[in-house]
Amino acid sequence: MNILIAPDSFKETMNAKEVCKHISIGLKKVLKNVSIISVPMADGGEGTVQALVDSCGGKIIKTEVLDPLQREIESYYGILNDNTAVIEMATASGLELLGENEKNPMQTTSYGFGQLIEDALNKGVKKFILGLGGSATNDAGIGMLQALGVKFYDCNNKEVEIGAQFLNQIVSFDTTNLNIKFKDVKIEVACDVKNILCGTTGASYTFAKQKGGDLKMIKTLDEYLFNFSTICKKIYKIDNKNIKGAGAAGGLGFALITFLNAELKSGIEIVIKKTNLEEKIKATNLIITGEGKMDSQTIFGKTPIGVAKLAKKYNKKVIAIVGCLDKGYETVYEHGIDAVFDITPINSSFDELKKESKKNLELTSFNIAKCLELDLKTIDSFSN
Repeated sequence: MNILIAPDSFKETMNAKEVCKHISIGLKKVLKNVSIISVPMADGGEGTVQALVDSCGGKIIKTEVLDPLQREIESYYGILNDNTAVIEMATASGLELLGENEKNPMQTTSYGFGQLIEDALNKGVKKFILGLGGSATNDAGIGMLQALGVKFYDCNNKEVEIGAQFLNQIVSFDTTNLNIKFKDVKIEVACDVKNILCGTTGASYTFAKQKGGDLKMIKTLDEYLFNFSTICKKIYKIDNKNIKGAGAAGGLGFALITFLNAELKSGIEIVIKKTNLEEKIKATNLIITGEGKMDSQTIFGKTPIGVAKLAKKYNKKVIAIVGCLDKGYETVYEHGIDAVFDITPINSSFDELKKESKKNLELTSFNIAKCLELDLKTIDSFSN
């Protein structure tokens, strides 16, 4: 019997590699002759760097960058064994790097994210996987571009400062340095956000409130993004503002498409391809996946559904083990999940759950293995 374990991380509790480990421990307490393959997964959000380094081999690179408010911090990214850089926007320009009273999308910048890309370029990287989740910014990616050498100018031909508040000053730009640096560079962007750049379904109106913006600021930022896109359209002779995903990370998706010719893709699809998961699924009898919380949003590009859909292509059974369940989770049964188990004991605080999470995960996996042990013929039939 072959079992493939392919979960996402359990946020604030275990990374995906640790989830794999403790599911395996629980299963092996019962299923002595089982063959287990572990593939730590992610969907392009938090934990993607570590998951791909663990699954594909590689190393974590640490470096100093500027945070969203231009303070020096230590950040990181991954370089895989095939010399692909994996970078999460949130590690340099993320909302979690700010205190509640520091959130202000008019002032924050994606500059630090650009510094991570620059560092990888300087190490000879030619292939990038970029995750855009968790941003604190609404600067249309100009901070990232400034870090990469783009010069933005105002009406007096003076170089524009860093920050979204200066977007409206831009009337022209020079991408000479950018064009040299990114010759023969391929960029894939893990982006499941479908928002366009401007308007009521754009970056500002959809996301700026959670980043600290009030209604007046949101309206102003939306105008800034529209004006910037108009300048880009005039110079590049192409209009990208209405492309789905252009509004991701406060318009960073727009900058990546327009200036770096990046390709926006589903995060889980990128990770599935990079980990060669399809070939592994073909060779297994049962797939176990999971995530920290399963709810009605799981079906929208999250790891368990991406894994399950691929498994169903080969008629494989899929079990999901999750930290907890919330409203609407049952919709996953319509998208390839055959059974769901949560590891959360009743009436436990988050601190207690976090402390006991590995033990609870092993116990749940143990109980699943006991069910499977009832009839091993059932397991063998999973491939039929």
